[in-house]
Amino acid sequence: MQRFRAGGRFRRAGVTVQVALAVTFVVGFAALSVDMGSIYVAKAELQRAADAAAMAAATNLMQSDTAGYEENAKQAAGEIAELNSVLGKYASLNLNSDVELGKAVLNPSTGRYEFSAGMQPFDAVQVTVRRTEGSSGGPINLGFAGLFGMNTKNLEATATAMLIPRDMAVVIDLSGSMNYDSQTMYYKRTDGGYPNTRDIWCALDGPSPSRPYIPGPENATEYAGDTGPVIGVMGEWGNPLLGGYKPSTDPGLWLVQKGATTTQAAIVNSLTARGYNFAERTALLSGSKDSNTGHWQRRCGVCIGLASWKSGKSGGFPGGNGDDVLDAGEVTWLPTPSYQVSWGWTNYVDFVQGSTRGDFRYRYGPKAFVDFLLNSERRYADTNNLWDTPAMPMVAIKDAVQTMVDVISAEDTLDHISLHVFGTDAKDEVLLTANLQSVADTLYERQAAHYNPNTNIGEGLRLGIMELESARARPNARKMIVLMSDGVPNVGENGKSGEANGIAWAYAQAEKARDKNISIVCISVGYGVDRTIMQQIATIANGQEYYAAGNPEEYTEQLQAIFRTLGGKRPVALVE
Repeated sequence: MQRFRAGGRFRRAGVTVQVALAVTFVVGFAALSVDMGSIYVAKAELQRAADAAAMAAATNLMQSDTAGYEENAKQAAGEIAELNSVLGKYASLNLNSDVELGKAVLNPSTGRYEFSAGMQPFDAVQVTVRRTEGSSGGPINLGFAGLFGMNTKNLEATATAMLIPRDMAVVIDLSGSMNYDSQTMYYKRTDGGYPNTRDIWCALDGPSPSRPYIPGPENATEYAGDTGPVIGVMGEWGNPLLGGYKPSTDPGLWLVQKGATTTQAAIVNSLTARGYNFAERTALLSGSKDSNTGHWQRRCGVCIGLASWKSGKSGGFPGGNGDDVLDAGEVTWLPTPSYQVSWGWTNYVDFVQGSTRGDFRYRYGPKAFVDFLLNSERRYADTNNLWDTPAMPMVAIKDAVQTMVDVISAEDTLDHISLHVFGTDAKDEVLLTANLQSVADTLYERQAAHYNPNTNIGEGLRLGIMELESARARPNARKMIVLMSDGVPNVGENGKSGEANGIAWAYAQAEKARDKNISIVCISVGYGVDRTIMQQIATIANGQEYYAAGNPEEYTEQLQAIFRTLGGKRPVALVE
C-alpha cells in the first residue's frame, strides 16, 4: 500500500508538471494572439494613414501653376497623417524623407503604373507612415510577447497616389445659335451685353482675331482702328451698337423700302456721284414698280452700289430700253467676295427686307450684311471664312478649349482628347489623340452652323461615348465627356425634330454614359441658354454643370477660368 501510495504521488507530480507546461504554452499562444492582433490592427491603421496622406498630397499636385505647390503637397500629407491614429498614437511624417514626389510611369509589360521618385513633372506622391524606432510615435509596444523578450515591433506602410490620366471627349455645339451674341438682333439685350458685330465686319477681310480674342466696346477691341471692307458703296460702319442705339438714326444704314419712294440723302448723293442723271435717279428712287420682284431686287442693288444700271434713258447710261423698269439684261451685279460660296446679292436684298428684321428691316449697310452672313449664310458651304472671325460665343468656346489644352500640355498629364461637334447631326472631328493641339486647331476652323444649323445634343454625346469605348480608349484612363452648349436641343434620335425629342435623346445618352462609368461635365454658355437641360444631363451622368454668364467680356473670362480648372482637375487614385 505504501508503494502504491508512493507511486500515486509520483503520478500526481508528473501531471502537475504537464499542466504547468501546458499553461505556459497556452499563455504564450494567448500572448502571441493578442500581440498579433495588435500588430494586424496597427498595420491596417498605418496603411489607412498612408493612403489618406498620399491622396491628399497628390490632390495638391493639381496646383502646379501655384508657387510652392511641392511644399503644399508635402504639408497636406503631413496634416492628414496626423489626423490618423495608429493604436492610439497619431502618426506624423518626416516631410523630407517620408514624402517623395515623382512621376507614375506606365509599365507596358504589366499594364501597371510604377513610381519614379524625383521625375518631373510631378504627378504622383509616395508616402511612408512609420511606427518605428526614431519615429515620432515610436515602435508598436507589445504586451505578453515581452515574456519572450519581444517588447516592441517596428511597422511601416507605404502608399502611392497619382493623378490619373483621362480620356476626354470634347463635345461642342456647332448649331446656328453659337453666333447669336454677334448679331444685331440682340442690341437691346438686358444682361449688359452687346453684339460685337463690328469686329465681325472688320475681320471679314482680315486680320484673323487674336488667340485669345478679347471682346469689348467697339472703340476698345483689337479692331478699333480697322475700317473693314466696303460692300458696294457702303463702307461706313455708323453708330456703335451700345446703349441708346437706334437703327433709324444710324448713318451706316440706308433705308430702301420696297414699294415706297427712297428719300435718304446719302442714297441720292451716292447715285448722283456715280453719274446717274435726274431721270435715272427718279426711277431708281421710286418704288412704284416694285411689285415686280426682280425689278425691286435690282433697284435696291443699284441704290446701295451692289449693281449698275444701263438705263437707255436720254443722257443716261446707254444699253437699256429707256423705261423705268430695271430688266435683268440692263443690270450688272458686282462680283461677290472671295468667301462667298452659295449665295448672291439678291439673297442679301431679300434677307434685309424680311419681316423678321424688326427695327432693321429695309436698312442696308455693314451691320445688315454681317447679320445676313451670320443668320442666313452661316454654313461653311455658304460662307467659308466665318470661322476666322470673332463670332460670339463661338470664338470664346474655341479660346476656352485652347486654354484647357495649354494647361494639360504644360502638365504633361498623359491625357488624350477627342473632338466631336453637333448641329442637326454630329461628326467626329478628331479621334482620341495625345496631339492635343490638333483638337484646338481643328475647332478654330469651325464656325457656328458649320455643317447644319439645328441642335442635336444627344447625337454629339452618342459619338463621344462611342469614342470612349473604342479601341483607342485606354483601360487605365478615367473617362469623361466635356459638353459645351446653350442647352436647347431641337433634334432627337434618328433626326426626329422637336424639342421634346431632342431633350429625350440627350437624357437617354446621359444615362448611357452613366451606366458605362463615363461622367459628363456640362458648360452652359450663350444668350438665352437653357441651364435646366444642361444641369440635368450633368446630374444624370454624375458630372457637374458650369455656367458662363453675362456679357461677352464676362463670359469669355469665365470660360477661360472654367477650362483652366478642367485642364488641371484630374482624378486622383492609389496605384500602390
